[in-house]
Amino acid sequence: MFSTNLVLADHAQRHQIIDGMSIYLGIIPAQLTQKYDSMHGGATDEEHSYHIVIAIFDTKSGKRITNAKLKTTVALLGTKGNTKDLEPMHGELLSYGNYFTMQQAAHYTISTEILRASTKAKSVAHFIFNRPKD
Repeated sequence: MFSTNLVLADHAQRHQIIDGMSIYLGIIPAQLTQKYDSMHGGATDEEHSYHIVIAIFDTKSGKRITNAKLKTTVALLGTKGNTKDLEPMHGELLSYGNYFTMQQAAHYTISTEILRASTKAKSVAHFIFNRPKD
């Protein structure tokens, strides 16, 4: 859907394998999602807003995990940050997403808690994203 216009974390920082899950991170400038104004209540008009997308696969079967609950925190290094639930994004390939503001061109931590329907234990993936300068 946005494959040619993605702004992604470093290749080494956009994929992790944790607790039997392959977790992929995508970060898309919000202005590229404006035509999808129904997503997550609509794209914010706030400058430096980004759409964070997480896709999860079972490492053994390779099947997409579509019944999890995700909560993500985006923070400048050393700060508390902003936490939101990632909402299911339905379509042919389900992933999870929401909008976050990253005002400064700096390094951000993106921490995602994943609660699968099949377990009560939370898994946490930590990514680092260097927001580019304007």
